[in-house]
Amino acid sequence: MIRFSVRLCAIALLGISVSGCKWGGGGGASPEGPGPDRNALVIEDDPFGEATREVAYLDQGWSPRDSQRFYFTSQGTQILPYDWFLVLEQPDGEGLFRDNQYMLRFRFLPQRPDEMNPHGLPVGFVKDEGRDRGWLGITCAACHTTQVDHEGVGYRIDGAPALADVPSFILELTEALEQTREDDSRFDRFAARVLDRDTPGRREVLRRQLDIVIDRREGYNARNFPPDKPAGYGRVDALGAILNEVFHEAVRDEQTPPTANTEPADAPVSYPFLWDTPQHDKVQWVGNVENGGLLDIGSLGRNVGEVLGVFADLELEREPVPPGYRSSVRVKNLRALEDWVRTLWSPQWPDGFPEIDGEKVAAGEALYRQHCLDCHRPIDRTDPGRRVEAVLRAVGTDPRTADNFWLRGGETGKLEGALVKVINPLAGRLGERAAGAAMLNHAVIGTIIGSAFEAPEDALTQVEFGERPVAVARALLGGVYKARPLNGIWATAPYLHNGSVPSLYQLLLPAEERVRSFSVGSRQFDPEHVGFRTDAPGVFQFRTHDEREEPIPGNSNAGHEYGTELSGEERWQLVEYLKTL
Repeated sequence: MIRFSVRLCAIALLGISVSGCKWGGGGGASPEGPGPDRNALVIEDDPFGEATREVAYLDQGWSPRDSQRFYFTSQGTQILPYDWFLVLEQPDGEGLFRDNQYMLRFRFLPQRPDEMNPHGLPVGFVKDEGRDRGWLGITCAACHTTQVDHEGVGYRIDGAPALADVPSFILELTEALEQTREDDSRFDRFAARVLDRDTPGRREVLRRQLDIVIDRREGYNARNFPPDKPAGYGRVDALGAILNEVFHEAVRDEQTPPTANTEPADAPVSYPFLWDTPQHDKVQWVGNVENGGLLDIGSLGRNVGEVLGVFADLELEREPVPPGYRSSVRVKNLRALEDWVRTLWSPQWPDGFPEIDGEKVAAGEALYRQHCLDCHRPIDRTDPGRRVEAVLRAVGTDPRTADNFWLRGGETGKLEGALVKVINPLAGRLGERAAGAAMLNHAVIGTIIGSAFEAPEDALTQVEFGERPVAVARALLGGVYKARPLNGIWATAPYLHNGSVPSLYQLLLPAEERVRSFSVGSRQFDPEHVGFRTDAPGVFQFRTHDEREEPIPGNSNAGHEYGTELSGEERWQLVEYLKTL
């Protein structure tokens, strides 16, 4: 099997250099270290008409440098050559794709240039130094940093679920690459910007490279972005993509169709908020990953699995010697990122928001203890020794995400007969077919070993994504998801695992009274209902039901009917208390 990077290395060995980009970047700004605003770029003419005059940060226990490291530390994703992205034009236009106004359409957060981000790319966009060239990658922060706007101030919140529409970004990026290949004038401009010496031979090499990158992106899109089920802002089917990439790689060869051994990634969920995540005993919405243990390999396994699903380069081989798989995953960086997130605090209600009513809070706290405490136990956000035991319970919410993971299986291909846990013979071997959890266990452990990460064998055997009997039992319960403490919950709209409820107030209503359609993508905060504006024009329209009033699988806003019997006044009291967490 010929890997993408190997092909480009072969081209480089011909003595043809195509990586020297003439574009200087930075927009003329001199790089500078981060100040209190972390070098956030204030945008006064947002494409959705939402202007801010300043960007502010809340106290979450991080210094400006801590935030910057979180934003711009590569995890090993490789989308397209970095130099290409800097000069790539927008689909159907000559403006640069990376232009802030264009990137704001996907709700990425703009930044000024500095030493860690010399070209002034948005939060979470980074240059990953591959073996043969630099690649554009995205980091944890692209999906786990948000901005909440109120009265002209944009509050950046580290670790909060982003509004980013990553699927649309990748689809339009692919379209831009395709148009560059097909349109001679666009290709001429692209080649003039990318090639250090523009010759016919170098142009031919560049076209061959475009073919490779486009094939790679088109294949990923076909596997993971179903056209009839757009995720919209703030959602992605990460678990579906992870399993699809592992299962497909297991059977891939030069003749394999791009969707072979995959299933529709049709259960998008909101990006989870990250504060306290390292202190949880189980992570992911479906609680499928054990956290902690010796060297905290469980959390490392979760992070490696995430990268495998979002544009990492992975090569699965039959019986590799020594054991382990080559990949672009930056395992050491993932360990560092986990250590930084361990010190992150949840955000508290900003001073610039409307003042909280103390009398309502007192009444709301009593209601919380009566209706919410069993599943959502409070913790001290600043306690370094805090520990969270997950509560897994079926609460009647949409089961598609849980079902897709726990009941997933597929062909093992070249991995048939391999040890499930790579170096632990007691864990058994993969058969002709295997559960998704078993394949994910194998791929993650193999990736960690292949990275030359120095972890003892007994620690690696702790990586666990669930066993088949448990998986079936959980699926039969009709969708079991992880509950967690609600500190900082005010900053994490929309609600439920699939983002189907726009505000905390709506969540306290009976399911049949919740809105079935609302806009997503606005950053304008509604401090009364606690959520984002839901009537913004020109943004994505989230729908829980189709034209026949049938629930859309994966989008249902049913379930979690706790406190729905409260009076109107009591609901407002509980909402007021939730603002204080």
